[in-house]
This record gives sequence, structure tokens and C-alpha cells, in this order.
Amino acid sequence: MDGTLSRVSVLASDVGETGEEAASRWPGVVEWTIPAREQQRDWLLAAGLRRGTGNLLVLDCACDIRRGTVEAFADLAATTALVTGRPGRPVPITAATRREGRHLWLEGVLRTEGQMPAGNSQAPMHYIGALLVSGEADRRFLADALESRCGGPRDAAGLSPWHAAIDALARRTRVPCAVLGHDVHGEEAVIEEWLGGGSHAQTYVRLPSGYGNRTVRKEATGAGLGKLNEEISWLSGLDPTAGRHFAGIVSSRVEPHNASMDLAFHHLPTLRGLILSGEIDSEEAALWARRILAALRRDVYPAGYRAVPVDYVLRTHLSRIETRLAETAVALPGLRALWNADSLLVNGVRLRGAGALVAEIAQDGQALRMLTPERLVRTHGDPHFDNVLIDRRNHRFLLIDPRGNAGYDPAYDLGKVWHSVNSLYDLIHGGHVEVAAGGDGIDYAFTSPTLVEFYRRVRDRVHAWLTATGWHQDDPHWMLKVRLAEAAHMCSVMPFHIARDQRETVVLACYARGLELLNELHRDLLAVRLGPIRSEVWSGPRRAAVMDRSVG
Repeated sequence: MDGTLSRVSVLASDVGETGEEAASRWPGVVEWTIPAREQQRDWLLAAGLRRGTGNLLVLDCACDIRRGTVEAFADLAATTALVTGRPGRPVPITAATRREGRHLWLEGVLRTEGQMPAGNSQAPMHYIGALLVSGEADRRFLADALESRCGGPRDAAGLSPWHAAIDALARRTRVPCAVLGHDVHGEEAVIEEWLGGGSHAQTYVRLPSGYGNRTVRKEATGAGLGKLNEEISWLSGLDPTAGRHFAGIVSSRVEPHNASMDLAFHHLPTLRGLILSGEIDSEEAALWARRILAALRRDVYPAGYRAVPVDYVLRTHLSRIETRLAETAVALPGLRALWNADSLLVNGVRLRGAGALVAEIAQDGQALRMLTPERLVRTHGDPHFDNVLIDRRNHRFLLIDPRGNAGYDPAYDLGKVWHSVNSLYDLIHGGHVEVAAGGDGIDYAFTSPTLVEFYRRVRDRVHAWLTATGWHQDDPHWMLKVRLAEAAHMCSVMPFHIARDQRETVVLACYARGLELLNELHRDLLAVRLGPIRSEVWSGPRRAAVMDRSVG
């Protein structure tokens, strides 16, 4: 077991110790063979699959794998293939894979020198001869497939019996893939699951090198380097009282051109996931939202009071909208007219474009004074519902992916919550929206009235709590500040959701919703000159944009 592993090895996860010193860190080595003939190997593999208990790790590699990598891969719990996208490995087979959401699935194995089946959306990966087999049903299926092919000719695709058996298993059930690759520092890594990442960072569940605990790895180069460095510094500087609300840093590494951070892995659902799966009702969702906001105000904000620069609104909100609009126009030149238009039709209503409104607000001294906070604090920066892990069993939550703002208005955080409950960003991001765009406008409609109403109830409950607890601290314009933050978030999130799928549903829906918010905020900023504005807490579309797709 020292050094590297190659050829054929069959390992089991829950059988007795063998007593062999080299395998002392393993629960047991079932089989280690280097058979002279391929047919003998296949019979031995089939026998090992029938004889084994628990998880079995089968290695049949044309390349070397470090022991630590094998140990990490063997720690998985479900039948999984080990693949790699790295070129240059002497691999004997190509894997047909498909990415669905956060997961990479094996669809079969090929002898086609990297050519993928028609219609497959995933670039070819290489199957490197490692398969963790979990459960008696999968073991029996593979053993039967091997024995049925032993002694016969290779199939028409040129697959060996073992590869053909894996191909058959992949076509019988969805087999996830762990990816053997390298991190930003050039070190070998086994990636169990890709996670959603924003701000130009790559995020994934990383298996440990050898025995240990999984971590959530965030790494960045280039455009995302500065933000990740700020996040590492911000989390490292939290006092224990604030730090208990966040996933802890296990390790971090900052170099001139790249950085990485490993966070403690928690197998917990997000608040958004619990809502969209129907596992909690609106009352419980609102309770979690209130607890999150209360913890931020009590434990996170007090440590970072700062003076407010005179250009705070321009720098934090208005310039960000302009910058992200420009980035989106460059990335999606075919839709450039939408981002640059002075006005657009949104759900049949003529609205002014974001660029024109931003320029007007930036020149309005009275509006800027109303929107400028009295002081700045240390904020999370991105506490939307997908950045909160919920531990219902222990009645606690953990915040993840902080922006790491050293001095922002708490309204910035509340605007992130509001873009979940009021702008319905969760539904847009989760695919519960339909969009049609033309040269002069965007039409969008949410496809689940039930979920729309759910979020409305959460919003109303949270607003009632904010008012009752004096969140605004006697600031008559506190909700204007929240609405500015919400509108800026929706009008500037587009570059992080570009799909390049010709539809760009999320990008277009976010911008359309952001335009509605920005136009209505501008309307109320003008109205305040005529007298106190009403304490409106949201601004819905002027025409109902909900279509029922929840049945059928």
C-alpha cells in the first residue's frame, strides 16, 4: 500500500482486519492480485464482488494513484466512478458523463478516443479504472455482468468485460462520479461534488487526502482572487461570538496568483432548499429569517462601526449597477440593446432603463442624503436564503459565503433577504420562472403561484417583526435604503448567472425585476419631496406575472 497503487485491487470497507502491516489504516484488504490473464482477472473480480460486504473499492488502473487519493475516494458511501478531465493520463477508456446541477453522472464508458454521444452536454472525462461499489444489488449486478462476459470476445465497442459491466451499470442506474483533478496550487484533489459558486470562485466538496473529514473548498485565481482573500481575512478576524454563526476555516493558503480556503463541511440543507422542497411552512421560514437577522444585528454588526464616506451610495450601489451592466453587455452582445436601452417594456409596462435612473439618482443631492446611512458596520454582505444552512435538529443555523464587508449599511444585508422574499430571487434562480425577451422589452412570469404566495407570507411576517423590534432605529427612510440595496442586488447579479444557453432566463428575469424595483424606488424618492412617503415595504409588478405550472 505504500507509494502508488496500480493494476487490480479489491478493497472492502467493513470486514475484519487482515493483520497486514501495510494495510493497517484500512478496515481490510480483501484482494490484491496481478493476474497474468485478463479472463482470470475478471473471474477474480466477480468472485470478490460476490464475497465482499459493505463497500468495495475496485482499482483496475492503467495509471498510478497516490495512496492518499485512494483513501479519500474509498471514504465515499455510494457507488461512484472515479473520472478525470486532466489530459495526459494513460487511461484506457473514456467516460460519457453529464453534469446535472451540482452533480456529475456517469452515462457509460466508450472506446471512442474522447468522442461523446450526440446530445451530451458534458465534455468527455476519462474513467481511470476506479469504482467504489456500494450495496449488495450493485455488487451482484456487476458480478453477473462480468461472469456473463468472461471467456467471450470483446463487444463491438471494444470494451473489456469489466468496462462493459460498468457501462451496463451506468445505463441501469445513475452512477455519480468523483473527479480526480488538481487544485489551484497544483496538488492532486478528489472532488466529490461541485457546488454553486459566485464572484468568480470555484467551490466544491473536497475529499480528504487520507483519513479525515470532508471540507468545502473555495479557490480562486484572477478576477476572484481579491474577493476570496477578503473573505479569508474577514472570517479569520471574527471574534468567537460572531464566529459561532459561520462555518469554520479548517485551513487556508494565499499565494500571489491564487488562493484557497477549506471550510468545515456540514451536511445540512439551505433555507432555500427547505422552502422549495416543501419541508417547512412559511411560519417556520419566517422564524429562521428573523433569527438570522437578530444574530447579525446582535453579534456581527457591533464590532465594526465606521464613519460613512460621502460617496457611499454611489460607490456601493450605483457604480456597481453600472459596472455589472457593462460586464453583462460585453458577455452577451446579442442582448446589448436591453442593457443599454433608455427605456424597456417589462410585462407590458414602459420603464426607464437602469443606466438613466442611476445617472439621475447620482445627481440628486436630496435623494443621496436620504439613502446615506448614519454609520457603517461589519456585515455579512450576502445572507440570502441559499447562504444559510439550517440544522433543525439542534435548532441552529450556519451562515456561509460572506462577502466580508468591513463597513456597510445593515440595509445591504436586509436587501439580500428582501431580494429572496420580495424579488423572489430564489424562484428565479430555482427555475420557477418563464421569460420572453425582444428588442424592446422583457416579459417574465413565475410558474408556481403557491411558492409566490409562500414567499409573500414570509416577507409580511419578517417586515412585521422588523417594525415591532425597532430595526429602523427611528430612521424614517430605512425602507428606502433597503429597497435601494434590493434593487441594486437584482440589477447587478446578472454576470454571475450567464448560462450561454440562448435563453438566459435567470439573467433576464433578474434584470426585469430589478428594473421594476429601481423605477418604483425612483418614483418614491421624488414623492418624498411632496410629503412623507407611505411605509411601503415592497413593490410588486404593476401587472400580475404569475402563471400556474404547479399542476399537471
